[in-house]
Amino acid sequence: MANQKRVLAAIIDAGGISQAEISRRTGLAPATVSNIVRQLIDAGILHLAETASGRRGNTIAFAPDIGYAMGVSIERELVRVGIVTLDHTIVDSQALQLPPGFSTALGQEKAVEMFDSMMEAHGLKNSQIVAGCVVVANAVRADGTLSHFIAMIPGWNDVNLEKQAQAISPFPILTENDANAGAMAEHMWGVAQDVADFIYVEASYGIGAGIMSEGRILHGSGGIAGEIGHLPVPGYNNLCKCGGTGCLESVASLSSIIASLQDIGLQVDTLEDLYKLLENGDIRAIRQLRKAASAMGYILAQICNILNPQMIVIGGALSHAGELYLNQVRETINDVALPDSASDMELRLSTLGSSGPLRGAMAKAVSLANLDAILQKFLADEV
Repeated sequence: MANQKRVLAAIIDAGGISQAEISRRTGLAPATVSNIVRQLIDAGILHLAETASGRRGNTIAFAPDIGYAMGVSIERELVRVGIVTLDHTIVDSQALQLPPGFSTALGQEKAVEMFDSMMEAHGLKNSQIVAGCVVVANAVRADGTLSHFIAMIPGWNDVNLEKQAQAISPFPILTENDANAGAMAEHMWGVAQDVADFIYVEASYGIGAGIMSEGRILHGSGGIAGEIGHLPVPGYNNLCKCGGTGCLESVASLSSIIASLQDIGLQVDTLEDLYKLLENGDIRAIRQLRKAASAMGYILAQICNILNPQMIVIGGALSHAGELYLNQVRETINDVALPDSASDMELRLSTLGSSGPLRGAMAKAVSLANLDAILQKFLADEV
């Protein structure tokens, strides 16, 4: 079943894919791919996905009822839960506002309640869920423990969230940070669908990056790769929660922008307050946003020099500031980066809105599906 598994692995990474692309990704001959696809369609594992007009096309995908995956996104004051099929079709999703500084116990309790509610509403059973992924706005070590030094949610540090989640789950669960999840979401559903080498920047109350290289997330040896929010920006000595000074996050995050505007007497407490000032053309808010965008551009220029990405995607709350923000980031990158590192780099805003981390959680959960078990279940007569 080795070749069948290679075909399924190519399909599950893409959601839906042509036979020609399967052949390219697996290195299998087109005739071999054709025979395997026909066998797996006959077994009920795969199907020919319909086009927008309702006709069967040439895209091969997992059959809708083969299995499902669960995603959870733990955010600063919000918990989101979603269920997705193995062909990356979102079945349902819910979000619940929680009080600032909510506990890990409350976050998990509400996530389970939302998941159970959706499962019941769609007539699904736990045995149909192949895997889950919990995404959190925090650095996540390789063992599933949340970093002590880079906690965006008070109290959510030095907690092995993966171990806690697995203890109450009937199916496998992994954890991931929000920036890496955002990169996976962009690669599956967003502006980087056909881009193998790009950087996703989660620019919100904190700042982090998900680095996609040759279609795979780079985690680093300890799982903490991509923490660009803690790279220093010259000329700043702001104290950062990590203990350093002048970190990008202390200069260019949404939290730091709001704090700077409060320091000069403006009534700004929320993202909505900031955007209202920007929409009204408040020069002080615009100046502070550009200052933050310039700091972001400086750090991203260094990243361009190191990684030479094909694209950088900016998501998170600050992406909603639009071209005003993006243009300043782009201008600074062009001023600072080596021309050969950034001249062909495409800078884009995410189009996924606030759903990026949850979508990334669902995409990662799908990738955890046990393909051997699926093949053994549906091809039992051939095993």
